[in-house]
Amino acid sequence: MEGAIIEVCSGDTAFTIVPENPPEISIEAIVERIEKSGFSCSLSSKFCHTFDGEFEMTLYPSGRLLVRAPNIEEAKKIAALHIGEWLAS
Repeated sequence: MEGAIIEVCSGDTAFTIVPENPPEISIEAIVERIEKSGFSCSLSSKFCHTFDGEFEMTLYPSGRLLVRAPNIEEAKKIAALHIGEWLAS
């Protein structure tokens, strides 16, 4: 995935998407974009935002995204959305 590193964690059921560059837009704008994609923000704090939807996700202020997905292919789809749309300035 260009623009991000995808790391496997939690025994192949969760993946961390780490952007190569920090986000250039506010965390609130990223949260709004994720919600417009069909996810619901279930927790909002200065440390992280969690989302429910097709996948459970946790967004950190650094732009790092933890996603619980059944396989790497699904994680790559979320990574493409994250880098290409949600973090896009």
